[in-house]
Amino acid sequence: MDRLVGGSIHAYETVDSTQTVLARFAREGAPEGTLVSAAHQTVGRGRRGHRWWDASGDSLLMSILLRPCVTTQETPSLALVAGLAVADALEAVATVAARIRWPNDVLVGGKKISGVLPEAVSGADGRVAYVLLGIGINIDQDVFPDDLRDEAISLRQATGVRHEQGRVRDAVLESLDLRYAEWLSAGFPRLRDAWRRRACTLGERVRGADGTEGVAVDVDDTGALLVDAGHGALARVISSTTALAPSSARARSPSCCS
Repeated sequence: MDRLVGGSIHAYETVDSTQTVLARFAREGAPEGTLVSAAHQTVGRGRRGHRWWDASGDSLLMSILLRPCVTTQETPSLALVAGLAVADALEAVATVAARIRWPNDVLVGGKKISGVLPEAVSGADGRVAYVLLGIGINIDQDVFPDDLRDEAISLRQATGVRHEQGRVRDAVLESLDLRYAEWLSAGFPRLRDAWRRRACTLGERVRGADGTEGVAVDVDDTGALLVDAGHGALARVISSTTALAPSSARARSPSCCS
């Protein structure tokens, strides 16, 4: 069977942002599964406006066009679906124990190796017109800038060997193709148990952007984080509007996969 995700690939040396380039293709009617990749981004962006740092050629940087027939309320869980796909692929291709930090980070050894960024554009009917799914993976870095050294890791650092980007990319696309098909057929509930098994956020004490603190206990059918703040009912945190961090942690610097 032909793969939907990555069926058409546009590869560049340098772009401002793969998300920006793919957005133009999307507006021009590009088919679902179209992929834009680059060796380097000059103004790459991550979640909540963070700058995406990369050294040319060391990271796998790509954006994939998705056209799911869903409402905008259903799209936040795509960050979790994509994170699960990346974690599965990295373990398969590099034998690393990848974990997921809600909502959009993939960690190895407690450090960030990948981030995902789904950006949904809605149509006039309020449903999703398309989603730009950005994925960045640290592949071949042997060092990071001082402000990222304690937070980021690459496949090379994790395994001690170099990894061919094309092989990693194909593994991610195959995994994403499978997980996306599952999500389309049955929604996030079908993938929730698999996500839970890889999650490192559940059971951790977290702090919401509004200052509420509690223990992350689960995710709901939409991918929202459920937090026990000790007041009875669980607080529901939506990834598109609120960021969580360990309550004891310092404020994070912008990272290569933020």
